[in-house]
Amino acid sequence: MSATSITSLAFAQGAVFTRRDLREREQKQIGELSARLKSDLATTAVSLSQSSQGGAQSAQALTAAQGLLGQLETAKPVGRLVVDLPRVLSSGVGGEADVALRDGDTLLVPGARQEVTVFGEVQNSTSHLYRKGLDSQDYIRLSGGLTRKADNSRIYVVRADGSVVANMGGGWFRRGSRVVIQPGDTIVAPIDTDRLPTLPLWQTVTTIVYNVAIAAKAVGLL
Repeated sequence: MSATSITSLAFAQGAVFTRRDLREREQKQIGELSARLKSDLATTAVSLSQSSQGGAQSAQALTAAQGLLGQLETAKPVGRLVVDLPRVLSSGVGGEADVALRDGDTLLVPGARQEVTVFGEVQNSTSHLYRKGLDSQDYIRLSGGLTRKADNSRIYVVRADGSVVANMGGGWFRRGSRVVIQPGDTIVAPIDTDRLPTLPLWQTVTTIVYNVAIAAKAVGLL
């Protein structure tokens, strides 16, 4: 990758690099996963209707699962490749951090970011102006707090460059373990998949749905 410079108004840490073959690969994976889960969900629905485990709670779980499946089926992958643009530019062409370009690659360098977005199972998914000193819990509280469907052991942060800070072991909601938030970050509160029908890969589905939405927003598709 070669570039002479970026302007002083550019937000290099939030650069979005997309690759066509990655997008095609993600689309194929989503299609295969959708077909598999649609079949599993239909089988589970029949099993619940024929067993004593049916009821309002099971019906709500199935509705939530069908909603996630619908989001997966309509997801449009971006094909984002996480790159550290400041490091790429400083290393120069042919350097250790350089990225070999391919036909169809796209690089979007946004202007300076001031917002922090809270997404997923919160009372009000929205963006807030970045305030130094606030952590993930603070921004979640500004969004009304978690819903009853949220899985607070799997909350994670997607940095502006697309990299992920995962919640390892559910420690973020313990004293002294709060993650530091930066401008352009997105805090994701996923749904508690234990509330969904016992189907494989639901955690994978929720991650794909959320991350595709975040990537699409980053390139202005939403």
